[in-house]
Amino acid sequence: MSLMHTLTHYARARRHPLDRRFWPWAARAVADDVLVVGESMVEMARSVGTPCTRVIETYDRSEVEPRRFCAVIVAAVELVVPAADGVGADIWLDAELDGCEPVTGSVRLLGRHSSDAPRDFGVRPSPRAGELHAVLPIDIRPGDLLAFVVERPVALHDIRRRSRHWERLL
Repeated sequence: MSLMHTLTHYARARRHPLDRRFWPWAARAVADDVLVVGESMVEMARSVGTPCTRVIETYDRSEVEPRRFCAVIVAAVELVVPAADGVGADIWLDAELDGCEPVTGSVRLLGRHSSDAPRDFGVRPSPRAGELHAVLPIDIRPGDLLAFVVERPVALHDIRRRSRHWERLL
């Protein structure tokens, strides 16, 4: 039984490795979580709330810019609604994305496993509707945690939820 549990755990941990085009080398996927320099992003979100951010050094071989930093943000899904254009769906996060530069392709579900089929979602609020997309399981729901990379470090007060997006009220 113990061997079977270990094999199942290993298979789940390796099911969705991080895409190194988007994620820094100091981050790694384990089961339904991402560890950033050994720190669980799920545990960080549970202990400090969302949105939350962790600054991390990127791996850059360039001699011109030997040290560069990015950030990993964890945000909670607030709402899943049909897209404004009538095609697909949008997910609304509890983070403001106009204060940062999310890396398209880095968004991933944390805290639970879903075997549902993937689907393209618009991610809101973003500077312009339809600008940011993520491929996530079709069963995404309010309360789910999402982690994503932003190109430059960002202060928490720049991504905290504000009331300027009137669309949240509809």
